[in-house]
Amino acid sequence: MPKPTLASRAAARVAASASTQPLRIAMVGHAFMGRAHSNAMRQANRFFNLPRQVVPQIVVGRDAVRAAAAADQFGFLESAIDLDHVLSRDDIDIVDVATPNDSHHAITMAALRAGKHVLCEKPLAMTLQQAKEMAALAKQKKLRVGVWHNYRRAPATALAQKMIARGDIGEVRQVRAVYLQDWLADGSIPASWRTDKKLCGSGAHGDLNAHLVDLTRALTGLEFESVCGMQQTFTKERPTGVGKGKAKVTVDDAFCFLAKFRGGAIGTYEATRAAPGRKNHNRIEISGSLGSIAWNLERMNELEVFLHDSPRDAQGFRTVMCMDSVHPYAANWWPDGHIVGYEHTFVHHLADFVVALCANQPFAPGFDDGVAVQAVLEAALQSVERGAFVTVPR
Repeated sequence: MPKPTLASRAAARVAASASTQPLRIAMVGHAFMGRAHSNAMRQANRFFNLPRQVVPQIVVGRDAVRAAAAADQFGFLESAIDLDHVLSRDDIDIVDVATPNDSHHAITMAALRAGKHVLCEKPLAMTLQQAKEMAALAKQKKLRVGVWHNYRRAPATALAQKMIARGDIGEVRQVRAVYLQDWLADGSIPASWRTDKKLCGSGAHGDLNAHLVDLTRALTGLEFESVCGMQQTFTKERPTGVGKGKAKVTVDDAFCFLAKFRGGAIGTYEATRAAPGRKNHNRIEISGSLGSIAWNLERMNELEVFLHDSPRDAQGFRTVMCMDSVHPYAANWWPDGHIVGYEHTFVHHLADFVVALCANQPFAPGFDDGVAVQAVLEAALQSVERGAFVTVPR
């Protein structure tokens, strides 16, 4: 019999007392992240024994035709362009914010004021102040909130967190993390909201380093003390995609920073969208006093492990294939040895969120985690201007 996951065990405990009413979701935005989130909404109940049925109720967009097409494609019952009206409805339980970064704060604050639980894309906000306001209102309203840092919930990263917490690699000393992509290496790629600081806040830094910062905190439990960064924009202008027009690029193409952690550990971070040949190379290596653990999204079912307690003449990294029933989440999917993919991490995230919501238990990453990530991102940006280490606010 497959070993139940954390989500399925918790669901079983609360199923008897939980409401049988469905959880209806309004998703705002319907581009790349909308596709990933909506797939999770359709699959969560099929593979996890959840206390309530998740219903993709309504897609909210800016254009009625496109929103209707997205609702039809993604399996939602309705579409709309009037967010205020959607938020006024009693039959909407959760608002999923899958829009560009500049609208996270306004949409989330409106949803919280309307009494809706919220799942929000990362980074949580444009500024640390915005993130704090979102977290404070969620607490005031006593609503369940979460940030879509889905890489926490790959079976391999969940196992890494477990191993580090139980002391398998000893005291954490160093973190080396990189997130390398190449989709903006070509200067002929058109500009988009991701190259406009007014819409996204920063480039590779907020887009990719946000994941590395959250994954570090989730896996190690470390908190950032101070950071020092540098950034570079290699392509200063890009085609607008309309005629021969050009748009100024106002964000970084690459961003690197050093980190000092509370307690004495150190770390290095690199994020770039201009590394030819690297498609989605999200890799983190954590070194401790007794061993090391490394994970790479491009080989997401594998965990590299080195432990000092193996025989001296046979020491070396070994690869743990994290797709058996003993591994986190894996038992909910396929027979042992059958891999899971990128899309499954979103299903795991949503399943755990539903369980936490129905059981009135904490969920991570919540908005406090989003605030912590935003604090690191903002301190690193300030360090570029100052040319020195900047303390990360507690």
